[in-house]
Amino acid sequence: MTNPAIVRITDLETREQQYFLRQLRHARYAALDDAENFTAICFVLEELGQRLRGQKEAGLGRYRDALVRTVDEDWQDIFASRLERLIEARNDKAHQGVSARKAVNHAVFVGTVLENGLVANMVTVDDLMVEGVVFAEPFMTLAKVRELMLGHSFSFLPVQLSDAYALIPDFEVAKLRRTSTGDGWKRLQGQTVKQLLEAGVLSTVPAKVVPTGTLLNAYEESLSAEPWLIRNDVGHITGILSAFDWL
Repeated sequence: MTNPAIVRITDLETREQQYFLRQLRHARYAALDDAENFTAICFVLEELGQRLRGQKEAGLGRYRDALVRTVDEDWQDIFASRLERLIEARNDKAHQGVSARKAVNHAVFVGTVLENGLVANMVTVDDLMVEGVVFAEPFMTLAKVRELMLGHSFSFLPVQLSDAYALIPDFEVAKLRRTSTGDGWKRLQGQTVKQLLEAGVLSTVPAKVVPTGTLLNAYEESLSAEPWLIRNDVGHITGILSAFDWL
């Protein structure tokens, strides 16, 4: 029986490319969060390999050729080498300590190369945006805002003020912490975002809101430190796009 024809990432529909881009990113974040966790990326590579080969195989190694073939020719040799080392680590039952950390490096490299290929095919802000936007609320304390920023590694935290959206920068929170003396920082942490804004203690920057379907080249031409919020046809914020998403 002949094997189904191997397809490339660029042959997949846009929705599939978006799906695999997000899966790879989530797996990379998991690997970076745990220096010995490379299995999340392996699971995504197996799922993508199965899609490219058109059939389920036993083990990541069986998808090697399909994954290598979908990478730009300039990257194929180094990609294949790093992928092979990742496969060897995956097959090693004692992947702990130094060997596991090396495997994470290979996994992150392999995943990033595939992400780069997917990003190159994205056209609108919808394709790259991060869904499930985390907002600060006016009733939240500064302590909670700081917790959200630290927990998610956010540089900006959006907040809705009446009918407008703004961004709380991490450097504003850091500045308050560094300039507060005595029990001042403790008192500030117990105050709400609304109280701090009304008192002029906390500053925000206006958030740029664009509709879904906005072309990415418009974002690229005005690339800045502040992220964009993406709003759908009924006025709901459905995603956020930052410079980090281009890395």
